[in-house]
Formats: sequence, structure tokens, C-alpha cells
Amino acid sequence: MKIKLFIAIAIAALSSVVGFAQQDLMLSHEIISRINKNPAGTGNSEDIDIFLHGRMQWIGVENAPKSGLLNVTDYIENINSGIGLSLAYDKFGVGHSNTDAKLVYSYHIDVNDNFIVAFGVSGGVYVSYFNPYDNTVEDEQKYFKASFMEEKETKVSPDFNVGVELSQRAWTLGASITHLINNEAESATPGRHFYAYITSLLPLNPIWAVGPTASYMHRNQTDVLEIGSMAFYNRLLWGGITWRPDLNNRLDPSVLALTLGCEWKKFRVGYSYDLGLGSKNQLPPNTHELTLSVGIEKSKKNNGF
Repeated sequence: MKIKLFIAIAIAALSSVVGFAQQDLMLSHEIISRINKNPAGTGNSEDIDIFLHGRMQWIGVENAPKSGLLNVTDYIENINSGIGLSLAYDKFGVGHSNTDAKLVYSYHIDVNDNFIVAFGVSGGVYVSYFNPYDNTVEDEQKYFKASFMEEKETKVSPDFNVGVELSQRAWTLGASITHLINNEAESATPGRHFYAYITSLLPLNPIWAVGPTASYMHRNQTDVLEIGSMAFYNRLLWGGITWRPDLNNRLDPSVLALTLGCEWKKFRVGYSYDLGLGSKNQLPPNTHELTLSVGIEKSKKNNGF
């Protein structure tokens, strides 16, 4: 069974951003590509999909976080398998950055004519980098104190994710665990994350469709809930809104993410803007995300083995 690539656009489950150190990035336009969070989400498109995402957080704040993501996926019909590559970069503080590189594999099972279940696993390396001299120290004598780290530090660790998705034409259920072998978060390694989401695509008429979504992420003492909906026009334009409250702090602060995008032939462009809400929100509401995505058609003679 072939589920159209369009249903993947309705995966708005991970639609706002969490930019804290040692916590997975949550990007608005993972609606299109999500193998960095769930390796089962390779899809079963006949195209090779290339997904590029950039994010600039809190523009105007010195040393504000920046991030980038590259996902490449392919589906091999002859062996019912999806394969992919995910490369994520996160500069989340002064002198701090992380790079997460993984190979992705998923196996798809046609349960019947209506349902597909996919099991996925990804593995690679997680690279943490810290340069203490990127910090501006007013008193240069502090450079020589015992509390000041004098050497650059790079730590390379193995990293693995697992996940599952159950899909049919109207909805998708997914669950995954990232950083599987990390029991606790440390200065250079993230702790284990748990994800669960549901998304739907409900046609209203031949032109309009809506896609309500909900997702949940748990890490240690952090809990993130996201609720939103997308609207699609003629399989050409989409827009949506998602609310992410802080469940650990009585829903204050929270983030409202506004998303717009368009698709032309096999090209997709998306933009997202984050608006901080709540009395405890002290950060400027000017976080921007931009996504570029393209599907590359494979020649039939090379499709599979």
C-alpha cells in the first residue's frame, strides 16, 4: 500500500522549539521530515527526499542559539525498507555546540490494504564541542583560576534511536526513544528522550483539508505537550498554529508557533515564527525557521535491487 507523501506534511506533531542544552531540538518543519526523532518515519515515497532546515533563535540576543538539520531518505520497495541519513547541528550557548550524525533504517509491513506499520532504528555518533575562549571574561586573571576550563573539549559518543509508526490514509500514530543508551544527561551527552504523537489528515472537500495533531515529549523532569492544527489548500499551500505550554511550570511560559508553507511539483518551502507567551516569558519573540525540501525522482530501472 502506498500512502501519499502529502500525508507526511500533516505530521505537525513536533511543531515548536525547545532550545535548552542537552535537550533534543524540536523544529516546526519536522512536519515534512522527522527521521532525526523517529527512524520509523522514513515514509514510502518513490522519490529520494532531501530536507534542509535552518533555525535562528532570539535574534538580537548575543550568542543566541542557532541550528541546522539535513535529512535524506529513500524507500526501497523490493525489500519494504526505508533508509536515510540525518545530520543535526546545534549551537546552543557561548562556545557550546553539538553535532548528531546517524544512519537510519526502517522496515515497513503492510498489515492489510489500509494499514502500514514501520519499525525503525538509527545509529551514529554524537559530538559535543566546547571552546572556553569563546567566552568574554572581563577580568583576564579569571582565565587562570582553577574553575576556568583552559582547554577546548571534544567528546564523541555512540548514539542510537528506535521508533515505530502505524499509518493509514487518515492518521498516523508514532512513538520513539532517542539517545537510547544514555541513562542520564551529562555535560557532553543528552539523556534519553521519549516521544509519542498522533496526527490526522481530514479532507473537507476536494480542495481543503485539515490536520489536527498532538504530541508529547518526556526527558528526565521535562515534559512538553504540543497541540495544533494545519490547514491545506489544494495540496499547494499550508498553514497552521501550534501551542506548546510548559507542563512543569503551570503552563507559563508557553510558545505559539505559526507556520506557513507551499509545495510546487516536488519542491517545498516552509517558514515558522515562534511567539513567546506568558508572564514568565523574558525572551524576545523573534525566532525564525526556514525549510527547503525537494523530492528527486528515481529512474525505474534503479528503483530497488
